[in-house]
Amino acid sequence: MRHISHWSIVCGLLAMNFLSLSYAGGQLDKDTLETLINGNTVEGKWVKWGTTYKMYFDPSGNYKRIDSLDNKTGAKWFVDSDGTLRLVGRKDRYRTVKQRGDGGYDVYSPGGELLWTMDKFSSGDIYKLFKKHE
Repeated sequence: MRHISHWSIVCGLLAMNFLSLSYAGGQLDKDTLETLINGNTVEGKWVKWGTTYKMYFDPSGNYKRIDSLDNKTGAKWFVDSDGTLRLVGRKDRYRTVKQRGDGGYDVYSPGGELLWTMDKFSSGDIYKLFKKHE
């Protein structure tokens, strides 16, 4: 029978804890992200501009967004197999979504710049964003 030292146990527990922490801060997978946003209104902050926004991800694959300065945008959305959020309009934008420790989510550019946050989720188009854009 093999003897296992206390250090081996401690090192193993630390390694497991590190792996679980790194996963918690990693990119969301496709199913998790789709469940989070599909058919829901998301509210948060634009980091660079210091504004807030409301964004509805329609199950049809379209989205509409309005910010606190009354700027309106909309286009197509989908999630790649690796969990990358794609916003396709005049440009094809790739976004990585990661969960924060407080339960909210941060959205990053491909270069790792924090762009916006996802802080509140509501079922449906609660602000009638599709009606306001017509």
